[in-house]
Amino acid sequence: MKKTDEDRRFAARFASALQPLVSRDRDDGKSLAEIAADLGVTAAGLQKQLGGGTPSIRTIALAYKKYRLSVPYEDIEFTTGIARRRRTGKKSAEGQLLLPLDITVPASCKALVLRRVPQSVRRYTLKLTVGT
Repeated sequence: MKKTDEDRRFAARFASALQPLVSRDRDDGKSLAEIAADLGVTAAGLQKQLGGGTPSIRTIALAYKKYRLSVPYEDIEFTTGIARRRRTGKKSAEGQLLLPLDITVPASCKALVLRRVPQSVRRYTLKLTVGT
């Protein structure tokens, strides 16, 4: 997929926001390879991103987990979609990403059924049936 101007601006903002956090870890004695591993990349990959390379979704997520780093893409703020679970005595950094869902059907549609189908423990598939 071709990078857009928005992608390039996001990558530059992400690099600018990440740089001081990486520098702080370096000052605390961590190697670039250790910091990069925490972000799911190699040391060379981290250097590329700090130079304005486009981060992967995994790196963005791990940067949020490690540093609480959230950089908006244009005017879209991602942290508003993350809900933290309450802690129940166990240490858990688990979060849940909430995504908007729009379903549009023709006005002639007489039946719309959305069911949650269990796949495993705490995992479901949404099944949509549209009748005419």
